[in-house]
Amino acid sequence: MALQPLRTKLASLHAQYHDLLEASDFSTPTWLAFGAILHILSAAYLPLYLGTSIPLLWIAYRWLRAAFTTYQFGKFPDIRKGKWVVKIDEREGPREESGVVMFVLGARMNHPFGKLAPGMAEVGVSFENMWVEAEKNRLKWGYLGRTATLVDTSDSNGTTWIWLSYWSNVKGLQAFSTSAAHLVGQMGHEAGKYPYAGILHETYYAPKGNWEPIYVDMPPWGLGTAKFMSEKEGDRGRLLDTLVPNTKGSNMFSRMGWNSTKELKFES
Repeated sequence: MALQPLRTKLASLHAQYHDLLEASDFSTPTWLAFGAILHILSAAYLPLYLGTSIPLLWIAYRWLRAAFTTYQFGKFPDIRKGKWVVKIDEREGPREESGVVMFVLGARMNHPFGKLAPGMAEVGVSFENMWVEAEKNRLKWGYLGRTATLVDTSDSNGTTWIWLSYWSNVKGLQAFSTSAAHLVGQMGHEAGKYPYAGILHETYYAPKGNWEPIYVDMPPWGLGTAKFMSEKEGDRGRLLDTLVPNTKGSNMFSRMGWNSTKELKFES
């Protein structure tokens, strides 16, 4: 028990900084240049056998890992075999308190040095703090979850991070936008603390009966990773999965709660 505070602190540090430097932060030529520099340094300061064995061992490790993964194809523990859908207990009530909200949050590093540019490492930490605060307020804000960090690979001049997050109502998202962690990042950007950061967000609202995710032989992803807190008596506060097996014979309309295409309606 005495080690629990230390474990909690280490887990918090890992959550904030484990992805501080990622493969997507620099282009392939830049990573190759870093590798060349390391090779020159190892050749200059390490014995010959050590300088050559380290990269060879790393290549061997990557090859063995790829071979093992290929052999285990179809047995990945994180893959949900078959067809799966998302089921969420949507609230009955006013328009702004039901349905599903997808909030797209993004940042672009407008500097060739990526996260090494002034202020950019702080931007990453700021976003992590926002998601930590969202996790702490799942029930209060109707926060369902988010994707891991996505990267725009078509951007050849900078690096753009994207997070897709999911919410059970618009009011909860609004509360998130005025939270302490979000305001710290917002005010820092407005004050010029992050001169090389571009910021974006997009909000999409799908009323009840107007959204449908489906996954086949996929690990949980997107809305399929979302969890909601039970509000039922005796089970309140417990996180529940949203991913459930698809009902045989169902189609897009039945999964959205329509009896037929005749019920398709578009609100003005």
